[in-house]
Amino acid sequence: MLWRFSANNTHLYPGALLRSLDAPGKGALSAGDALLVEFSDGVAASGQLLHAGPNAAVLQMPAYRTRRQTTVAARSWRLVPGGTPGLVRVQTPLPTASA
Repeated sequence: MLWRFSANNTHLYPGALLRSLDAPGKGALSAGDALLVEFSDGVAASGQLLHAGPNAAVLQMPAYRTRRQTTVAARSWRLVPGGTPGLVRVQTPLPTASA
């Protein structure tokens, strides 16, 4: 399933907020779902949920460029509920697997 979120900045960081752009009641996040994140500068990037539970999820985001051409490295993030329905808080970056 594809979920659409807007971010409150041009990149993710601990404390960043993601707001669902989908209608309430669409369902629950599941491992393997895609998340299309539209950042505050209008750039969008699609990530994948590696894990999704009632209290936390893991989002893997690819590398992308901001509108000002800053490269944001690929990274995985722990996500937690943001306190209100449709709001998710980025909590911590997770270690990346080495090649």
